[in-house]
Amino acid sequence: MKPQLSLVCLAAAATALAACGSKEDSGSGSTSAAPPVTTVAAQPTTATTSLVLAVEEPGRKAGIDARVKAEVDGRTDGLTGSPLAATGARASLQSPTGWTSTKGDVTVVASSDKKAQLAATGFGTEGAEAKLAAAATAMGLTACEWNGQEHLTIGKNNLSGGGADGKCMRGATPVQTAYVASLGEGLLVVGAWEAGGDSASIFGSMRSITKAAGSGGAGGLGPCCAALHQNGKNAPPDQQAMYAQAAAICDGLKNSPQAAVAIASIRAALRSAKMPADCK
Repeated sequence: MKPQLSLVCLAAAATALAACGSKEDSGSGSTSAAPPVTTVAAQPTTATTSLVLAVEEPGRKAGIDARVKAEVDGRTDGLTGSPLAATGARASLQSPTGWTSTKGDVTVVASSDKKAQLAATGFGTEGAEAKLAAAATAMGLTACEWNGQEHLTIGKNNLSGGGADGKCMRGATPVQTAYVASLGEGLLVVGAWEAGGDSASIFGSMRSITKAAGSGGAGGLGPCCAALHQNGKNAPPDQQAMYAQAAAICDGLKNSPQAAVAIASIRAALRSAKMPADCK
């Protein structure tokens, strides 16, 4: 029986030692595992600085004053000066009083101090933008840049057209520019002014654009349509269908303000057939 008693005593001693060790671990200087750490999420701070974004409007370039839409669209208060007609155009405008004129394929008028200029020319099926380079050259301008074209209603006749603002160089001098184009009448007007130049007169001239007397709707396509019908009667058999198609297009667009578009469509329909003189 003695060996069994010894085993019982040893088990009791082991239990007592374990209990004692547990109490020591709870005291200061304990080497037991640290209690679990509670993680506190960082609180967001409120930003004190603001970010300002400069958003550039589509079609607009840096350094170009946006004026032509506000100055011309839907306004009928054009200035009264000297009549100015452009070669090949079916509309005219008023040149500011006292400005000097230089005539040519592109007519240029300039203020007495030469700080403002106005150019006018006609255009056909090639479109107004194709004549911008010629107008700029006539005014002595280089390195021109333009914003995207905007739709405009021009002058007291409410002519349908477009326009854009731009910037160029005249020698070493930077100049602001703008153009308007009366589409149905085939008239392009370009203005340029340097700092202190008379831009008010330029836009006043643009607002004075009127349809030429007797031009009729769509630039007077009536004679063109009649010529197409007549030529079709006398044309060779292989061209009669071309003239018939072109005449039908002309009749359909006769009252349209888009004369340049009408002429281009007629020319395309004629293909190899001759364009009547009344349609050019």
